[in-house]
Amino acid sequence: MQRSVFGLFTALLGVLCVLSAIPAFRKKRYGLAVFLFLNAFTNLVNTIHAFYGTLF
Repeated sequence: MQRSVFGLFTALLGVLCVLSAIPAFRKKRYGLAVFLFLNAFTNLVNTIHAFYGTLF
């Protein structure tokens, strides 16, 4: 139960990062957009790890 809650929370944060990166990219704030996309990727990895217990 704890893993699935953590997985859902990190998935939600990943979606929020992607939604925040899109306007930053449009306003030509590339550094912020890249940072938010990397954060979204990290959240995706954490979500996979939370649900499956392993990465590979």
